[in-house]
Amino acid sequence: MPSLPPAIELAVHRTGDGPPLVALHDLGQSGASMLDALGVLSDDFTIIAPDLRGHGGSPTPNGPWSIDDFASDVARLVAAEGGGAILVGVGLGAATGLALALGHPGLVDGLVVSGVGPRGEDMEGQDRWARAARALRDRRAEGPALAAEAMGTRPDWRGALAQVDAPVIVIAGSADRAVPAEMQRELSVWMQNARFHVVSEAGHNVAVERPKELIRAVRSLALRNQPVAA
Repeated sequence: MPSLPPAIELAVHRTGDGPPLVALHDLGQSGASMLDALGVLSDDFTIIAPDLRGHGGSPTPNGPWSIDDFASDVARLVAAEGGGAILVGVGLGAATGLALALGHPGLVDGLVVSGVGPRGEDMEGQDRWARAARALRDRRAEGPALAAEAMGTRPDWRGALAQVDAPVIVIAGSADRAVPAEMQRELSVWMQNARFHVVSEAGHNVAVERPKELIRAVRSLALRNQPVAA
């Protein structure tokens, strides 16, 4: 298990009652957006939607950051809930969820991810994220800028993803230009217990455009994780 960076206290949006469902937002958004997307599940789950570091009401510690830093922040939150969480993540949140499943596997019972691929960025991709970070700093958005840099330097997970034991559903928007569906299909191929689904006429952020797809995936994982009656 990787060492943990200094602890920070994330701002958390929470609703519902039941086993933990941890909802992780994309870059530049907040936990409130994921709570809105998944709120219908509050009858069956305790929905825990943190503002990731540098976003919303959460602190912005000095950079640079890595995706593992995001994962460690959320790992502390999940551990405080007793573990056994289903994680739902989009974009930055999906990368955070994958890093958490790799670094802290005992905390995760299932994953629903969208808007991320398995590969590290090539030089062109790193330059694209660096330009995004500069633009965010021009708007005085230091937290999202540091997050963009972390996305640009995230590792290549292809060789490690076979270690993910939890069931995974990868959901790709057919019109996602940031992370094309075929790249997300490749993510599912590298995991031993993953399913892949394409959402027609959806772009990058399915939590905003097609939240029902995420809800359906969470319910599918929850059914799969139920113990078989003796």
